[in-house]
Amino acid sequence: MTVHSIHDAPRLAALADYQVFGTPPEREFDRIVQLMAELFSVPTALIGFMGRESHYFKARTGFDACEASREVSFCTYTVERNKVLVIPDTTADPAYRDHPLVEGAPGIRFYAGAPIRTRDGQCIGAVSLVDYVPRAPLAESQEKVLQDLAEMVMDHLNRRRLLMVRRAALKLASSIPDAIICSNQYDEVTFWNKGAEQLTGIHGNKARGRKLGDLIGAQFQHLLFEAGTRGFERRPVENERSFLLRDDGSHLPVEVSSAIWVEDDQYQRGFVIRDVSHRQDLQNRVRYLRDSDRLTGLPNRARFLEIAQGYLDRGRGLTVLKVGLDNFRSVNSSLGIEIGDEVLREAARRVSALAPEQAMVARLAGDEYGVLLSGEEDPQTVKALSDAIVGEMARPYRIHGFECRISACLGIASATVDTLGGLDSSDLLKRALLALQEAKRLGVNQSVTFTEALSERVETKHRLEQDLRQAFQQRDFELHFQPQNDLESGKVVGAEALLRWRHPQRGLVAPGEFIEVLEVSDQALHVGDWILEASCAFAAAQGAAQTPFRVGVNLFPCQLHDPALADKVEALLKRYGLPPRALELEITETTILESSADILARLQRLRDHGVGIAFDDYGTGYASLSLLKKYPLTRLKIDRQFVANLGTSPDDLAIINSIIVLGQNLGLEVIAEGIEEQAQMEMLLRLGCREGQGYWFSRPVPEAEFAAL
Repeated sequence: MTVHSIHDAPRLAALADYQVFGTPPEREFDRIVQLMAELFSVPTALIGFMGRESHYFKARTGFDACEASREVSFCTYTVERNKVLVIPDTTADPAYRDHPLVEGAPGIRFYAGAPIRTRDGQCIGAVSLVDYVPRAPLAESQEKVLQDLAEMVMDHLNRRRLLMVRRAALKLASSIPDAIICSNQYDEVTFWNKGAEQLTGIHGNKARGRKLGDLIGAQFQHLLFEAGTRGFERRPVENERSFLLRDDGSHLPVEVSSAIWVEDDQYQRGFVIRDVSHRQDLQNRVRYLRDSDRLTGLPNRARFLEIAQGYLDRGRGLTVLKVGLDNFRSVNSSLGIEIGDEVLREAARRVSALAPEQAMVARLAGDEYGVLLSGEEDPQTVKALSDAIVGEMARPYRIHGFECRISACLGIASATVDTLGGLDSSDLLKRALLALQEAKRLGVNQSVTFTEALSERVETKHRLEQDLRQAFQQRDFELHFQPQNDLESGKVVGAEALLRWRHPQRGLVAPGEFIEVLEVSDQALHVGDWILEASCAFAAAQGAAQTPFRVGVNLFPCQLHDPALADKVEALLKRYGLPPRALELEITETTILESSADILARLQRLRDHGVGIAFDDYGTGYASLSLLKKYPLTRLKIDRQFVANLGTSPDDLAIINSIIVLGQNLGLEVIAEGIEEQAQMEMLLRLGCREGQGYWFSRPVPEAEFAAL
């Protein structure tokens, strides 16, 4: 018969409390097995406890071994069932006739067992009767007697454990700092250790024999007795916290563990009382560290959400302001992290100074702060506060002799009593984030209030991301190429690879509708790698290995952050047999403003290898001239917006002339984009620009049409 597994862990834990394994014989248990053998007239009676691997017989008569394998012991079946088991004739029972202890020695023919159960129902062993001839089934009254004998074993175990505990407690009580107090059923103190003397200020000689309530106060005594009652139900109560009244009238925070038992037919109560004042101080410190931002001392994001949720749960309206600093990373990169930390602290002080007294200010992320306004605030009041915060954050920061200027944007989200349904604090903060992102999109020093239209826009963006992922998987992306021409001869000297999306229903989708979403999606790196490879394949098809021809490829920001970028490019050039000059990588001003030393090293490696590095749209952003010196560039690209007004705007003419002269002085090639008229081409040529691209030469075309150009 296969022994079914039972839940061992709780049973073994309960059994360990009684310390029965490997102990010498004890008179109480020996008397019980003798009584069992006499009452039932059987040759063998056992008291056994089931361990992890074997059944240990604490007392036995008519049986030599002190233990048996758990897999074959009949006692195991009783423990598994946790109820009385009677087998009148093992050979007549199909479940047991093939058992090794039936077929072989000692030839068990009759077995009866009753479970030994703890007060909480854990079966830890069995009392067992064994005979070697068949017997009649036990009568109901006999089964009851067998159960009573099992309970007698449990009673002995409980008294035995209590004695062990008391002996150990008496040895330890004088040395441990906790107070140990025992009382009888008349609430008279029977034990009062040194720890109790120190905790209460009452000497043991004065405490013993007195009413416990007179010594520690009736209210605290009620707590002890309540804990003790539950402890009697074998649900030991710990961390019952209250304040102990000391002899000098002071109150002390304590923690109580308790137990209740019967000794000599009288209830006894025992309590361990621990001074937790130091622990409370530590817990308060831990709570502060858990709930606070270490840099600014403000509450952190988790605490902010917790407090906000509490207001929402109570049905109160809320307004959340989410403040985000603009381009804060540039402060860390230019002035150092220490100055950056001071800026964050000062920003926290400024927000806190402007927030209403009852508001909560928290640091939500690295350069983001939150203001929580409880109640339904007037929108004009909220807008005035938002404008004040944005304006205050824009004031110069003077720290350690340095002055830096940063701007901030702010998102607002409110929940009124009428709109609380189904809204939690995380939802409200997400709304404030959407509003903040919209404010940043609009520019600097902006504040925006959340509307459902913002949520719909995010949902639209999410759907677009899904469509783009599917487009890449289904190969709906394709490359078009716009020729780059020598302005003097008109000869095609290169091409810029431009991504297009051929949608199954919408047809060819303009890049302006999807490129901003794609370049920050999780597909960007995969798509960028594909563009690189397809562009190299195109250059090889144009004979770039034999003639001076290059293909320009716009890099996504994530590609610059890819540690394997240089390895990938060099491998592609080798695979398609291209010289490095056949490839030109285009980077934008926005991308390099957020770059790092690692990105510079990758670009320098590619430049040293011979790959061109072009600075796209130069002059349209905020990049300084120092970037031209910092980056390993080979070419500047004049943005189409300057070319468009070349013949009518003196300012644009001056800008283009400056870029061309700057490129010449720095040894950089210059190419103009957006040439749509012959006059523009001729003027650029006179200014010294040698190359250009635009509709005057050709629109971007599929690869198959490029050869005709």
